[in-house]
Amino acid sequence: MTGSGNTRNMAPLVAAWKQAFHLATNGSGSYGKGLNLHRNGSVAQIHAQPGRLTAAVTAKKATHHAVVLLPELTDTQWEALADRLAGNPQAVADLLANRVPAAVADPGHAGGIAIVPGAEEITFSCSCPAGRAGRACDHSAALGHAVTERLAVTASVLLGARGMSARTLAVLVRDLVADTDPGTLPADADGTVRADQLYSLSAHRPPHSPPDIDLDSVVPVTTTLDDPPVPGPRAQDLAWMAQDAADRARALLSAIPDQPHDDLADTVRILASPHGVDRLPAAADATGLTETTLRAMMIGYRHGGPAGAHTTLAAATVPPSTLEQAGEAIRASRAVALGVIDIDEYAITDSTAGVQIRPGPDGRWFPFTLYQGGWRPAPGASDDPAEAYRAARRARAARPARR
Repeated sequence: MTGSGNTRNMAPLVAAWKQAFHLATNGSGSYGKGLNLHRNGSVAQIHAQPGRLTAAVTAKKATHHAVVLLPELTDTQWEALADRLAGNPQAVADLLANRVPAAVADPGHAGGIAIVPGAEEITFSCSCPAGRAGRACDHSAALGHAVTERLAVTASVLLGARGMSARTLAVLVRDLVADTDPGTLPADADGTVRADQLYSLSAHRPPHSPPDIDLDSVVPVTTTLDDPPVPGPRAQDLAWMAQDAADRARALLSAIPDQPHDDLADTVRILASPHGVDRLPAAADATGLTETTLRAMMIGYRHGGPAGAHTTLAAATVPPSTLEQAGEAIRASRAVALGVIDIDEYAITDSTAGVQIRPGPDGRWFPFTLYQGGWRPAPGASDDPAEAYRAARRARAARPARR
């Protein structure tokens, strides 16, 4: 988790982004209107892809897909940044612990590399008329304000848009400090050293032989606990958390690959667990999404993991040519060309058949079927859009009477 100390350390990054984003809107009235939309919770999950930040923004009962475009950093710039961070023990400790170091907020400590682009490098796009004309609209401005708030906690969203994830940056730095002692971790202003950072540096050094422990023979102590006093978690909650940690540890020890989760996907993962539905009201309050939306995302998660959950909320942004090519592949795959294949900016829909496919953040196509006036996730995500379309048709045929 990221503490308040890290929030303060990110202040230069937040201030730089806020200024550049404000100047990029060129005094447009959308800057203030976008702030109101953001404060009203209209901006959904932010997705960072190389060269862009995207999110679904709800305004006046309509959902728009807003985009903030910014240039990627070059390989040479990333290498220079990694080299500078490798000489900073505190930055190394943060990266080894899979956190974005505060040093990236200050070009002076980041090898002269500015993570925040200049105002002239930031452009906007949106599915609304103003956004399609390339102007800063209320929805893209709302996204910019949401990014400002997100940066106060972590810079990972901006790193991803600039072309590199925090995890990849950590790998670059880890390679640079391999077989070396990163040095002494400096104390904070109050004279303390963060335990998690110290542990990260210690864990980087050559490990000792692990003890021979049979993990499967350990009986969870939570089964014998009474509920602690309020406001502590219930014994059942502790049991669920312990079981979840054990499952993840067993998967790591077994070298079973796991899909990456962000905060929202991890929330949906818990909701999709056998006892997770009890947490639905609390999750709706915490995420700002409706219970109906979260239930649909739970179905998407069960069918397609984190990417399935996110695609249920909003399709990934892909070039129009990709959608057109997928549409052509679907048309060519149909034995009988009944109905019209509609292609908009974010999905391919066969209204006659009651099916739809959407591009996901992992590069796959996700099938959906028409259900009670909305689109419900279906199993069968595929790299091949025609195969995803066929999966949607199969799911639709399984319950033809419901529209």
